[in-house]
Amino acid sequence: MALITYHGIFDVIHARVTGAAHLRPAFLAVEFEGETVRLDPAEARAALWEEPEDTGLRGRIWCRAVALAQHDTLSTAIGSTEVTGWVEALVWLAAPRLERFVRQSSPRTRADRQDLESELLSAFVEELAEVSPDDPEVGDRLLRAAVRQGRKFTRGSADEYPNEHVVVIADARDARAADNGRVPASTAAADTGGAVVVPDPGSPAKVEAVRLAELTDHLGLREVVRRTHRPARGSRVGSLSLRAAGTAR
Repeated sequence: MALITYHGIFDVIHARVTGAAHLRPAFLAVEFEGETVRLDPAEARAALWEEPEDTGLRGRIWCRAVALAQHDTLSTAIGSTEVTGWVEALVWLAAPRLERFVRQSSPRTRADRQDLESELLSAFVEELAEVSPDDPEVGDRLLRAAVRQGRKFTRGSADEYPNEHVVVIADARDARAADNGRVPASTAAADTGGAVVVPDPGSPAKVEAVRLAELTDHLGLREVVRRTHRPARGSRVGSLSLRAAGTAR
């Protein structure tokens, strides 16, 4: 039987970037030491994370990738069809650092892994709108912004304690509200024939979900995030019996 693999945001982005025929330009043209160095995304990522550190080359790679990603963001914002795919490619270049943070943080906190990845992605692309592609430390700035938000999120998650009786508690609270004479808004609207508008700020998770949806829509990444929460159904590779040990067949 094949292993069940985790499908997160960075997994989907990896698949899209490494299999992207639409990436334009397909190479990063980087001016370095008086020469123009052409790097495909895989070579650029290796230069950032795998090869001996050369801060000069790393800075040039980040600057060029950020410039292409910001151009892609602008194209998406104005509804242009000239979307190059470099927002995803930039996230993919940063993924080794972001994924390492997720691996280190998830086992030690109550933070949901998909939520943590969404926080990192959200902070990363928000910072993308603020940085200058001429800043030689632009890559470090993007990564620091994402990790800073990730740490803030995990600290908040440490204070959250899941309770299996939360529905019962909510029902009891609603019952007390009814006893005190408060009528649900939907009922009041039906009785008066008018619309009753009740402000509902929602939970922090819902507010964050709306914010992330708007952001990913703006950057053309909504499909990436959607696929992480609704992975495509694959072909059946086997079956797993959940019968308790010792139970008669």
